[in-house]
Amino acid sequence: MSLLDGASHLKKRPIDVNLFCFSICALFAVNLRTKSLCFFDELEEEIIHRFTEITKRFGYCPGVAESLPCSACEQRPFLNIVPAAFVTTRFESSVMKQSPSLLFQILVAYLSLAAVTPLFAHEDKVERDLLMHFATGTHRPENGQWEDLTHKAKAKIIGAPVLTNLGPAQVLAFNGVADYLTIAETPAEAASLLPKREMTVATWVFLDDPASAGGILGLLQDRRGVQKGWHLGYQKGHVHFILSSTGADDGDGKHTRLIGGTAITPGRWHHLAAVYDGKTMRLFLDGQADGESQEQSGDIIYPEKGRYTLGALSNLNEIETLEGSLYEVKTYARALTQTEILETVASNQSLLDYRPPVNAELQFVVKPYLQFGTTTGMRILCETTQPAVMTVEYAERQPLTNKVTATNAAAISEVRLENLKPFTIYFYRVTCVDTAGNIARSDVFSFQTMPEKDMPWAFGVMGDTQRNPEITRRCSEGIFALRPTFTLHCGDVVDDGFAKHQWVNDLFVPCERLFAYVPTFPVIGNHEKNAHWYYDYFSMPEPEYFYTFKVGNAEFFMIDSNKNCRKGSEQYNKLEAAFAASTATWKFAAHHHPCFNSDEDDYGDKWKGKTPEAFETGEDHVKDLVPLYEKYGVDIAFAGHIHSYERTWPILQMTINQKKGVRYITSGGGGGTLEQAGPQRSWFSIHVQRGHHFCFATVHDRTIQFKAYDLEGRLFDTFELTKAADR
Repeated sequence: MSLLDGASHLKKRPIDVNLFCFSICALFAVNLRTKSLCFFDELEEEIIHRFTEITKRFGYCPGVAESLPCSACEQRPFLNIVPAAFVTTRFESSVMKQSPSLLFQILVAYLSLAAVTPLFAHEDKVERDLLMHFATGTHRPENGQWEDLTHKAKAKIIGAPVLTNLGPAQVLAFNGVADYLTIAETPAEAASLLPKREMTVATWVFLDDPASAGGILGLLQDRRGVQKGWHLGYQKGHVHFILSSTGADDGDGKHTRLIGGTAITPGRWHHLAAVYDGKTMRLFLDGQADGESQEQSGDIIYPEKGRYTLGALSNLNEIETLEGSLYEVKTYARALTQTEILETVASNQSLLDYRPPVNAELQFVVKPYLQFGTTTGMRILCETTQPAVMTVEYAERQPLTNKVTATNAAAISEVRLENLKPFTIYFYRVTCVDTAGNIARSDVFSFQTMPEKDMPWAFGVMGDTQRNPEITRRCSEGIFALRPTFTLHCGDVVDDGFAKHQWVNDLFVPCERLFAYVPTFPVIGNHEKNAHWYYDYFSMPEPEYFYTFKVGNAEFFMIDSNKNCRKGSEQYNKLEAAFAASTATWKFAAHHHPCFNSDEDDYGDKWKGKTPEAFETGEDHVKDLVPLYEKYGVDIAFAGHIHSYERTWPILQMTINQKKGVRYITSGGGGGTLEQAGPQRSWFSIHVQRGHHFCFATVHDRTIQFKAYDLEGRLFDTFELTKAADR
């Protein structure tokens, strides 16, 4: 009778555990006596292979050679009854030669002891109503999949999450950009894994920056009027639990977003639990009650479409990924009590106690970069790991004989250089010193002050860099290769303005070379969310969300289209006053939302025609700017928001006017998920292009040349304009 046959016999007659154990010992004895010791490794691998086959066939979790328990069934793997020294390590050959029978004797003793230990998983040991359990340290991700401990789910790995160690735990680390797991592609496929009414999601998570918006687990739709499903995630430093049920259904579902009251500490382990008992939604942070809502009741409503994802919130074609690490995620078809949750937290106290090591050295978080250049001045900023006093050394050539030092220590520091020569190249170096005397010193960079009216100049344009650092890097490198005088950014510089790490890793790191040599002038987008980081990292004239600046014979008017832009508003009045006072030959406006754009669905469904209102030519709330631009002779209005490229004909009073019309250019291809135009051509459009890109313009006297390039540096649109004397 083979081992597998013996196991099958054992399944029917548990009383024969002893006999089966000793039969395995006998097999070992025969093999050890009949094979020379040089075949020991081969023998060990064969036994492990056979044990694994047995345990798999009978639903026994082969946590295998790590000798770790399977927490899905709360049962020790069968191999744990074998000495760990035998299963997980190799005996030294000298020990084997001296006493080959010792191994046999130890094995007999352990297998005899196993006779009083249950061999297979028992139903009464399985966690009640456990639907799914992903945990590191047991089933390793392999072949592009990660199997959970219940063996019911195999999640498809998207991106490249990394299995690594973080303090006392092995974790699966997600980069917050493209890493997540798809458990099921559709609600139908996920049906057996989803709670129907009562539910609990419990997880151990380590968040790098919880101020961003990220997903942990869920299946949800919250678009186009439909609000169905549930999701556990975080935003603005707090846990978010979203759920839709029959009791609050308005026909298309209605979500409740329960927000935890306690701020999540970044860079620390936390236990999160979202509980719904059919009447009340509850949140627990580290075992403590953190929020409650009774808006929902009854069965959970699921959407017809949507993916069940781990490490991300998937909302149709939108994705919010986790930046951080997961140790364990469980879902139950019942509502866990606070006592049960506290027991889990108490048994993993080492996670809560863990503190990442602190690097005492002073380092640059954001390397030196340039802001708001003028003909006679330049602002230089940087960020360090701890507050420090910043000094800028500079000169027209080395040695750097001039010096300006900030008056206060700060993490984000700024020094303003003044009384410089127009259109002149300067070299500079930044040194920061903290209170302990630690020093961070940059390389030597250069900048050029702005030209006066009679000089030629150039500028780059990009927008909607959001959260795609590789694309952003290629755009910034493409612009820098053309050597601009400055760069214009059309907003949505990051994906979540409250997520500090996005500013650092998704904007400043990929743009560090461009920003070190060329000043950038931004407008604020909707994704910045008016967060303080925008105003901390950018240094513009007050009130910063609205400002103007001059370069050569041109003036730029920078507008916050998130704020009120309608006629009579404060910003509208400021803008009109600035237009009226301007004597510039060229007038350029920039704001995030476009006045004219052909996008397929932002301004009405242009594929199916399913829209309750009339189709729009662009953002309704900026339309009052159009007659203002026409009145004061604006030449080009730049915008982003739509993740594609579009250039309009010159437009005057909603008709094409080649002599006096205003041109509108949308450049939103700096990194955000791409969008496209509707199937029918808009009357105002002269060129549309779907693709990541950047733009570049050169100006001298009354002539401008404008070009748009893809990421490979290929020109795909260009025009030249020479202004008439009456413009």
